[in-house]
Amino acid sequence: MHAVLSKIAKGITVCYAEVFPNQDNEYFHLAYMGKLFLIADSYCLNPDCKCQEAVLNFVQVYPRVGKNADSFMVMFKLNGRGFKIREQGKFHRSKIKAIMMHFNAENNIQNLLYERFKEMREKANEILS
Repeated sequence: MHAVLSKIAKGITVCYAEVFPNQDNEYFHLAYMGKLFLIADSYCLNPDCKCQEAVLNFVQVYPRVGKNADSFMVMFKLNGRGFKIREQGKFHRSKIKAIMMHFNAENNIQNLLYERFKEMREKANEILS
C-alpha cells in the first residue's frame, strides 16, 4: 500500500487493480471490430479533490507481430457528461468515439465505474486513517 500512498500524495490516479488485485473483474475487456481491448480504470484518491472521473486506458491485447500494442487513454466523467481524450496513440478521434460508444452501450459502464470510484474512495479513507 506504500505505492498507493505515494500516488495519492503526488496526485496520481491509482488503478483499481492495484488496490483490489486478484479479482475476477480487475480489468474490463472489450471486443470491437475484430480487436480485443483490455481496459484499466484508474481514479483520483485525493480526499480533498471533488473530481468524479475515471481514467480509462485501452490497450489492444493482440498487436500485430513485431509491433507494440496500440493504446489510448480517456478521462470518463462519472456525472454522465461524456469523456475527454487524454492520449490518442495511433487511434483517430472518430475511432476512439466509436469504441467508447460501443464500450458504454455494451457494459452500461457509467454506473459500474461510479461504484468502483466509491469503492476506491472508501479504501483511500481506510488507508489514510
